[in-house]
Amino acid sequence: MADKRAFPDALSNGAQQNGTGRHFYPSQSDAESDEISFHEILEVLFKNKWIILACFVVVLAAVALYTLQMDPEYEAMSTVYVQTQQSNDQLSDLLGLNQLTRRNVMNEIEIVKSRKIATRVAEQLIDIEKVPGTDQTLSMLGDGRVGSEAYTLEVAQELQEDIHVQPVSRGVDVIEIIATSTVPEEASLISTLWAMEYVEYNRTSSRARMTASKDFLRGITEQFNTQLRETEADLTRFFNEERLVAPDEEAVQLLEQINLLQRQLYQAQLQRGSAQAEIRALEVEIDAIKPGLADQISSGDNAMVEQLTSAIGELEIQIERKYARAPRLRDDPTGDPDLMNALNEKKALEKRLTESTQNLINSRAGSLGTSGESGLTMLNVLRKQLMDKEIAAGAATVQADLIEKQIRAAEWQLGDIPRKDIILKGLQRNRETTENLYIALVEKLQEAQIAEQSELGYVEVIDEAIVPEEPVRPRVRINLLLAALGGLIFGIGLAFIRNAIDNKVRKPEDLRKRGHSVVGIVPDMERMIKTDFRGQDRVVVDNHEYSTRMISLLNPLSPIAEGYRRVRTNIQFSHPDGEVRTIMVTSPGPGEGKTVTALNLAITIAQAGRRTLYIDADLRRPQGHRMMGLSREPGLVDLLFDLMPDNIEQFATTLDSYLYVIPAGRDVPNPAEVLGSRKMKTFLERCAQDFDVVIIDTPPTLLVADALILATQCDVSLVICSAGQTNWQAVDRCVEALNGVGAGVIDTLLNRFDAKAAYGGYKYSYGYAYEYGYGNYYYGQSPTASRPRATRKV
Repeated sequence: MADKRAFPDALSNGAQQNGTGRHFYPSQSDAESDEISFHEILEVLFKNKWIILACFVVVLAAVALYTLQMDPEYEAMSTVYVQTQQSNDQLSDLLGLNQLTRRNVMNEIEIVKSRKIATRVAEQLIDIEKVPGTDQTLSMLGDGRVGSEAYTLEVAQELQEDIHVQPVSRGVDVIEIIATSTVPEEASLISTLWAMEYVEYNRTSSRARMTASKDFLRGITEQFNTQLRETEADLTRFFNEERLVAPDEEAVQLLEQINLLQRQLYQAQLQRGSAQAEIRALEVEIDAIKPGLADQISSGDNAMVEQLTSAIGELEIQIERKYARAPRLRDDPTGDPDLMNALNEKKALEKRLTESTQNLINSRAGSLGTSGESGLTMLNVLRKQLMDKEIAAGAATVQADLIEKQIRAAEWQLGDIPRKDIILKGLQRNRETTENLYIALVEKLQEAQIAEQSELGYVEVIDEAIVPEEPVRPRVRINLLLAALGGLIFGIGLAFIRNAIDNKVRKPEDLRKRGHSVVGIVPDMERMIKTDFRGQDRVVVDNHEYSTRMISLLNPLSPIAEGYRRVRTNIQFSHPDGEVRTIMVTSPGPGEGKTVTALNLAITIAQAGRRTLYIDADLRRPQGHRMMGLSREPGLVDLLFDLMPDNIEQFATTLDSYLYVIPAGRDVPNPAEVLGSRKMKTFLERCAQDFDVVIIDTPPTLLVADALILATQCDVSLVICSAGQTNWQAVDRCVEALNGVGAGVIDTLLNRFDAKAAYGGYKYSYGYAYEYGYGNYYYGQSPTASRPRATRKV
């Protein structure tokens, strides 16, 4: 039995043998997992290191150039406090419109970012024109016509792009107004003006609603003044014309009740009028933002809210009657069970009214969400105020209607009282009521004027913006760091994509993963030819010309020649049940080095002392005779067509005692028929008997059928794959075609292998550099070229 140490390559590559001695390899799913190993990742990275480095440098340089060309940007920040808890304003307190709401900071942020505020700031900047402290024009001021509305809107739009508004933090009622500019003084100016204009807008908006209510009070006061003069004139005229009679006690009580109801009626009408005035002011403010939106908001009253409001109004009248009859009950109502029931019922109805009101607001908010467009966010605050005023006006209307009904009932009871007493009491009542209401209105008007002037809004500036010292952009370090990281990621991704779409056979693992037997690896000989033969294609030795690719002949101790000896050894032990006598050498396509491999393999076998015959069976494009410096004729075709000699050795050309060469011979029109003929079969059988090993050089398998014809007559079919040239699909089809015709042992050989190109210099794979001749490594003294002599036996 052969010593396993004599053929380590045949057993170290994972090959197994079946009963026929043929190598077979597990499929990729059995031999290796689909997961890529750490070493394979490193191989891909080292192999594509220049691509990764190029991506890294290009991305980093591009980002660095862009960053350095950017103008520095500065940010300045102002802070504004928003009073979100809104208590009764002064005018509502005067008119008895008690409401309690809470403002939303996010709504205020949208107001700050609105085009209205931007336009006000743009007008201020257009008037200022210059950057404070310099003669430099503000950057956002273009060449438009100053004073035109379009120019102002253009500046406002640019300002909105350079402003950022946000809350300081969650749950804090402080807003940050951040302005960005390439000039630090300009950024500070814009941020400060923006905060000031927002505060001024808030103050103006708050005063506008109070002014509307004040104007309403002034008009009502003037009406009551006129009415008071008319009642006094009527009373004077009645005294002069009629004789007065003192009314009885019942009439006095009825008149006092009517007088109280009349005052309550005027108060309710006053509240209703004031609420309607504020509603009109809010509608004007809403329509200024989006025409017609106020009608949409105020349309569609809720029946439940109206019923609750009416019920509350009736209870208030009953409670006021109780208080009028027993004033002490205002301080301690527990003494009257009916009053306590009325108070509790009113409290429950008010709670239901609050819930119904909120539901109504929410439902209307949903309907507005699809039609309010960009201005609707700013209208959220105005919307709630408008709803509150509408509910207050409705409550006052219901209360006034109830009081009028009670007045009519009391007046009907006075029908039995003498006419003059009734008239006198009526005139006195009218005068007293009108006078009291007039005095109260005058007081409220004065208070309203004071409240209007003292209204400062609900926002205030906490900190004005200061001039920034350092730019916030570009962030050079972060940009370069991200560019470096992005360049590496892009380069690595490109490397793996390139590796994924690469279908070339570049290293022996590519063949083994696809289940092919690899009997050897032959390094690329271009470097050795350039070093040992000065890059010449041909060299003359002892007056005979050889191709410099005959390394095994010209430099038998070189690493490349050692690679062919490894192939020789592996092939010899690939068929343990029988001796390998005939070897067919082919390739999937042209130019993959099959002829060079066949000749060098024949030389190494002959150097082992075995009588070896090389037959150039590539009748279409024969190259063997050129590489050996021989004539093409006579050759194989001549031998088959002419009378076959008794001794084939006499016909063949010999280079030494053990190497014999038969070139292709003359051209034939039908190479496949010649190779498949009975004469060819008989000739190969004689060659196998006369020689120890027969090497047959055939055309590419995927181009013509010549190799498939001869494969069944050979012990081993050797498929040559050129590293970086042959694609694995071609290898698969070639092996499949050979299997299809029943070829014997099918082995592959990786030719022109370059470990540095295949593994990118990864140190884990450096073993190939020594084992397969990456570099010119010799064990022992460097050999000189041998001196073979070509002779022909006669």
